[in-house]
Amino acid sequence: MSGKVTKKEIADAIASYCTKHGAEAAYDEPTDSYHLKDANGLECVFGPGIKCSSESVLDEIKELLVSMHMDSEPARGSNLPAKSGGQVNTQAAQGKGQEGFDMDSWRGKQARSYSAAGKQAPNAFAVSEEANKRGFCTQIMDSGRTKELVWGHVRVLDPKTCQYREDRVAHEKETFCLLKAWEDANSQARYQKPDQPLILGVQDNNMPELNPNVRIKGMPASLWLTMSIMRAWSFADRDAITKAERRAQLKMLNREWREDDEIVLEQEEERAVQEARA
Repeated sequence: MSGKVTKKEIADAIASYCTKHGAEAAYDEPTDSYHLKDANGLECVFGPGIKCSSESVLDEIKELLVSMHMDSEPARGSNLPAKSGGQVNTQAAQGKGQEGFDMDSWRGKQARSYSAAGKQAPNAFAVSEEANKRGFCTQIMDSGRTKELVWGHVRVLDPKTCQYREDRVAHEKETFCLLKAWEDANSQARYQKPDQPLILGVQDNNMPELNPNVRIKGMPASLWLTMSIMRAWSFADRDAITKAERRAQLKMLNREWREDDEIVLEQEEERAVQEARA
């Protein structure tokens, strides 16, 4: 099978994404790009190729592309509606030549690790790639979301031995949003001038208090942070599934990876038990 992904497959993947998330996509022919807007207000530009300003959207589009590309059936026609006034037009989207996207080259350029507390850990892409080589199967046992909680429960099975491992990851909204807020605020604070700090203090709800005179990406800092948190929470259920899948795959590979915080917590629990017995 060829390692190329055509623009038609890209158009179909975006169409599937729009159907799943209630999103709208407008195709801009001069820039050969799509402008997506979903039901949660997330806006991003997708293109040319498979570049996207939202990492979470890009990850899902890539998953859809891989699924479509590996499908042995002939590719179906795009579901993107043809509209005027700059709206999606499948003929324009697919008619700018049939030059393909090199899937093999894309795989080769993907990062496969990240740094955690000074150590390198395999990321979800690398773990999934290794699990695929070994023929592991992944099943989402349970997932969902409420206003205050999202979760993902995943099982990874080795069909050759019938052995399996499971993992479950859940995100509680308040904790998730607090962590995201402080991570994003701290990441941007380093770029601010000393006489105009970004973080002024801590609010009563433990959220960072941001300087109202600072603008980030063209927005007041507080609005930028709110949008960043809302965007992250809208995809928190997918994040939980991805992390649960990665952890279960690592268990099957006998390479379980625990974050430093988990190790510290376990050590504290062991210490508490020992002190109670003393």
